[in-house]
Amino acid sequence: MRRLTDYVHRILPSLPPADWERPAPDKDGLRRDILAALFLLVFAVLIQELSLSLTEIKNAPTRSDSVIVLSAMILPLMFRRRWPILMMLLGSAAFMIAGTSEAYMVTMQICAQFAYFLGLYTAVTWSRNRRALWSILSVVLLSMAVWIIIDLFTSDLMNSLNINLVENPAGSVPPETAFPLYTFLINLLFFGGAIFLGLISWSNAYANELVKTQAQRIADQSQQLADRAVNEERLRIARELHDVIAHHIASVGVQAAAARMVQARDPEKAAELMKGIEESARSAVGETRSLLGVLRESGSDVLPESGTSDARRPEPSLRQLQTLIDENRAQGLTVDLSRAEHSPNYLDSLPAGISLALYRISSEALANVRRHSTARRATLSLRSGVDEQGPWVEAEVTDEGNTRPDSSGSGFGLRGIRERANLHHGLVEIGPRIPHGWRTRARLRVLTDAETRLVS
Repeated sequence: MRRLTDYVHRILPSLPPADWERPAPDKDGLRRDILAALFLLVFAVLIQELSLSLTEIKNAPTRSDSVIVLSAMILPLMFRRRWPILMMLLGSAAFMIAGTSEAYMVTMQICAQFAYFLGLYTAVTWSRNRRALWSILSVVLLSMAVWIIIDLFTSDLMNSLNINLVENPAGSVPPETAFPLYTFLINLLFFGGAIFLGLISWSNAYANELVKTQAQRIADQSQQLADRAVNEERLRIARELHDVIAHHIASVGVQAAAARMVQARDPEKAAELMKGIEESARSAVGETRSLLGVLRESGSDVLPESGTSDARRPEPSLRQLQTLIDENRAQGLTVDLSRAEHSPNYLDSLPAGISLALYRISSEALANVRRHSTARRATLSLRSGVDEQGPWVEAEVTDEGNTRPDSSGSGFGLRGIRERANLHHGLVEIGPRIPHGWRTRARLRVLTDAETRLVS
């Protein structure tokens, strides 16, 4: 049987491996098999009753024999996908036994033929033990061939079909030769068609299983990459905020030392220094709270360790915007800068954490224009204002290009923008413009002294 299996795989190379087992159908599928078999049995009995009305009594099988034969051939289909090989054997046995009895005409009925065809097809497409299938199927085919040959040449079948009464046949083949060939070709189409369609269905099931497995693997890998990118971005934000907070703490230390030194001779100067210490401490506490918030929201218990040994550099701020604009111009993107501030130089006096976030958001938005848009010019707008919730600042990048056809991205950069906005209780709007172009806007809240004390 190993040779037969190998031969089948050589002539049909797209078939799955012989050791692959098709997953069994679920309970709903098995339940549908039972209902379908019962419906087919009722329909077959109805067809048989109609055929009895068109048959002479002396040549017709009894109703009881008809129902028994049809039940023996159709009812095994109720469990055709649960035990496919066994049900094929039961159907084959019923077909051969009925074919040698007086009720052989029942096996010629369309429903009986369909039931046997379906049994063979199901065995080929749903059997999980392929070696057992080919072994048993070979025995069935050999038995059917021997049975047909014996029945063909030892019974009065040819006489009963009045083949010998054809005095002037229209064909060129003699009737005694044409009938065996006709029977052989019909059975070849019947059994060969069932096996071939079963193999195709089995192969398609394997292909679908591969597609599902690959799709799930891709989805899992994409989710892992997304989680890793988000965690890496959060880790980067955390390191940047660490530097900002370290700046505040260092300022506190310097001012405290100066206050201690001048306290005796210049109390007013010492009080001024103490006020600076208070402001730096509150700012550090507020940004520390934001830092802890972004770490708590991380999807992983442990952040990635990649990049932890990167060289440390001073973190940028809005004061380095001109450098950012020059870098984009060198890469082919002209950036027009506009500023709208509700008070003079407000953007230059922002806390270091918010200034850093606006810089990073602007940088990522401009990078998206370079990578994914046909535009060669973009506008970076920085604004500030006050609403009912307090002061706010925002960065907006717009362009008038179209999406490049060869553009593809992971979306991790946009996630980074949203992460930074959430860190500062902000909102993000990202999407296309009408009639064309793209817009990225992030508005961040600036904590007031009262809010700083509250989060402290």
